[in-house]
Amino acid sequence: SIVAKACELIKQRHGVDLNLNNIPTDDPATYELMGRGDTAGVFQVEGAGMRRWLMQMKPKGLANVIAMVALFRPGPMEFIPSYIKRMHGEEEITYRHPELQSILEETYGITAYQEQIMFTAMKLAGYTASEADNLRKGVANKMADVLLKHRRTFVGGATERGIPEDTANLIFDDWEAFARYGFPKGHAADYGVIAVQTAYLKVHYAVEYMTALLSVSKNEIDKVALYTADCRRMGIQVSPPDVDVSDWDFSIEDHPDQPSSIRFGLGAIKNVGQAPVDAILKARAEGRFKDLNDFARRV
Repeated sequence: SIVAKACELIKQRHGVDLNLNNIPTDDPATYELMGRGDTAGVFQVEGAGMRRWLMQMKPKGLANVIAMVALFRPGPMEFIPSYIKRMHGEEEITYRHPELQSILEETYGITAYQEQIMFTAMKLAGYTASEADNLRKGVANKMADVLLKHRRTFVGGATERGIPEDTANLIFDDWEAFARYGFPKGHAADYGVIAVQTAYLKVHYAVEYMTALLSVSKNEIDKVALYTADCRRMGIQVSPPDVDVSDWDFSIEDHPDQPSSIRFGLGAIKNVGQAPVDAILKARAEGRFKDLNDFARRV
């Protein structure tokens, strides 16, 4: 994976032993990078749409990124503008009913996760955990007959507990809008954590991370072009392939009087396979190639 390869390079060059279990998720510079949209190559958030929303959001912590991952999909996406405004105090945080505050407070009154539907059904309408999970499945899979049945059950249970029928129906209406690709919080958290960790590597170990990213993406020409351009934007030189110095993957070259650069990998050249590259590397062990004839003879 990209992270594993980047961490290997970081350990080789800096002696820092990083992995998915210890990469920080509370680093301010990481969230600044995400907030300015510098997310090319960052897991899950490099697309144009996600980048635009992150630039508006200016995330301050992991919870914001997790919520964005959950909301950025058809259906929940319509709630993103309100989430951002409420996060920055530009819109009042409201709840359909006061009992919802303890469940939706972390997402500013907006249902972002399937688990919030389950907790609401249990707290407001007396659902058991298994009944609430059945409701979650119905919402997640957009099962019309199941949703109709649960609307009656939810509204009936809520009104028995003193919640106005109109309010109960409005809550269920929100769920039906959410039903189009609503996300479990556990999945969103997994994706959000890796997004933040890859952003951390990019901001603090840019050369190593971009080298790993280019190496893993070497068979995708469009991505190689995109990430090479991003390197140059960050002030990292990407040198062209060279039979005397390039490896199979992209590699890092250190220079005494200027910043480290990235050398284009031979494996990223179209129609060049592993065996020819191995032959070049083996012949190169005897010394640099003098000219094309020398290259042809030795390889």
